[in-house]
Amino acid sequence: MRPLSCGASRRVIVALGLALLWGSAAGATQVILKGRSAAPPGPREEPKRKPRVEALLTYGEAMRAAMRGDYMRALDLFRRVAALDPAAPQPHVAMAELYYQLRNHPQARREAELALELNPREVGAHRILGRLLREEALATRDREKARRAVEAFRKVVAEDDLDIEAWQSLAQLYAFLEDTEGLKEALERWTGGDPTADEAFYRLALIYFDRRQYRQAAENAARALMAQPESEYAILLAKSLLYQGHTTEALQVYREALDRDPSNSELRINYAEALIFSGRYDEAIEILGRILTEQPRNLEALRLTAQAHRRAGRRAEAIETLKRALKDSAPDESLNVRFVLAQTYEEVGQVDEAIATYEEILKALLAPDGTVPERHREAVEMVLTNMALAYRHAGRRAEAFRIFERMRRVLGEKNPRADLLIVDTFREERDFEAMLAHAQEAAERYPEERRFRLLQAQALGRLGRIEEALRLLDSLLTGLSEDIEVLSTKALVLSDAERYAEAEAVVQEALRRDPRNNGLLIQLSLIQERLGRFAEAEATLRQVLERDADNATALNNLGYYLAERGERLDEALELIRRAVNIEPTNGAFLDSLGWVYFQLGNLDEAERYLEQAVLYQPRDATIHEHLGDLHQRRGRLDRALQAYERALQLATESRERERLQQKLEKLRQAKGQK
Repeated sequence: MRPLSCGASRRVIVALGLALLWGSAAGATQVILKGRSAAPPGPREEPKRKPRVEALLTYGEAMRAAMRGDYMRALDLFRRVAALDPAAPQPHVAMAELYYQLRNHPQARREAELALELNPREVGAHRILGRLLREEALATRDREKARRAVEAFRKVVAEDDLDIEAWQSLAQLYAFLEDTEGLKEALERWTGGDPTADEAFYRLALIYFDRRQYRQAAENAARALMAQPESEYAILLAKSLLYQGHTTEALQVYREALDRDPSNSELRINYAEALIFSGRYDEAIEILGRILTEQPRNLEALRLTAQAHRRAGRRAEAIETLKRALKDSAPDESLNVRFVLAQTYEEVGQVDEAIATYEEILKALLAPDGTVPERHREAVEMVLTNMALAYRHAGRRAEAFRIFERMRRVLGEKNPRADLLIVDTFREERDFEAMLAHAQEAAERYPEERRFRLLQAQALGRLGRIEEALRLLDSLLTGLSEDIEVLSTKALVLSDAERYAEAEAVVQEALRRDPRNNGLLIQLSLIQERLGRFAEAEATLRQVLERDADNATALNNLGYYLAERGERLDEALELIRRAVNIEPTNGAFLDSLGWVYFQLGNLDEAERYLEQAVLYQPRDATIHEHLGDLHQRRGRLDRALQAYERALQLATESRERERLQQKLEKLRQAKGQK
């Protein structure tokens, strides 16, 4: 990454001259004599005008000398101005500027300090002192001098908040001090005053990207790219679009960048990653293969090749590719590759191998005493989360909870991740009383973590305390962008209460604020399906897939809607297969795959996937109902009866319960039961 650039140039002297030499002699004299009281009228006025007029004329001559590069002559003349008008700070500022240009920093500092003695608010003097402190701080890595430089430039912008040089310097200093909020403010003010500041837009985009605010990241990266077509700007823009689900736009950005810079390996690798996101696995593998021919040990290309194999369902090839990548690689150089290998082991049911691989990653990330270096905190949190979920998906609940406790010890009591996972586990287990209690308790311990309040509202809704849940959610609305998450949760609570018209209105309100939010569109499609507007639900999901062709939830839901209605079953099968390839341990997706095979009459494949689905989501009413249908079709009436009864215990929607009761009644009649 290029460092932020800022520094004085000769144009500063020109600007200083324009600021001080006003259009009339009277105006100029007033500037030079700033801070002096006017002489009372009387017969002695004329003698006092002579040094002032001489000072003004000398000042103009000094400025002309400076502008033609005769700095020594200019300094002599500015000294004469200071002698003629000893109360004026401007000649000292001008001399400080010249000494700074001549790299005579001690003398520049002295003149700037003299100017501030005459006028503590003299902007030019604060600017010179700020520059000197900035250069010393960055050269010696002196944080105290950097803070003093910040104070100096803050005084500049307090007088002139449009001073671009000051905001540039503040951005550089805040970056050195690792003050992200200060850096963000400085970059925003810099870019607000200079629409061509490509590096400032880029740095601002990086801040938003790191905060997962991908829409703002994309906006600023696009401004950077518009100002200067750098490949690094294109990559950041494309990634920001990709993480919003705008795959088509991301691919277009990469193609245009590759037209400009076709041999850039980083661009080619990132383009391949976007192709994987869009479901174009073979194209990605071909591009990555060419890179690996040139660079056989390119770990990122190997990792993405394995990722493409995983998404295509070729997990044995993925594991072999990853093992090849890890051969002779130091653990700390191949953490991303090991992470993908662990995930792939999970997907093929090798949980212990996955856990062992995650432990290898942790060993490389943690300090020898078991503490977490700050730079690795996010990675450690992700690895521990995956370990806990691997155990949870495998039905090894006690081991999952041991990982939650380990997260608390390793990440510290201030990190809410373990509690979020515990609340989510109770939600998965449909223990809504425990979910509510833990969410409430965690919300008190983490008052700044709003997600616990959202989970609390979900639990209240599931317990039938709808109005209480809605009041809680309404109290969280702020009128800011964070409201999207609150509105989405409110729509979920209303949907759970079967108040679909109200839920739709809330989602539409959220979409008015963020019309390209794929999560909201998927939520809208679910409501449309519940309201019986199947064509609209299908159209909404296809809208998502136009932008994000590899959105697993959209692929699954569209395929399931088609399978439920017995329509275009071949297309439904292809859609759901793609979803399962992306998330092979998702019980809902496995259920959809089993159900479409059931609709196609392939009962062996149907049973295979439905049995897998119930292992991952044993408390899902729909999966048990589908198993009941399968057992009944195969003549296993006792097992069908058990499956329907279990589904009825878990069902929450009235129409779902009514349908199950009818199935049970018919089955009992068929068995001769009452």
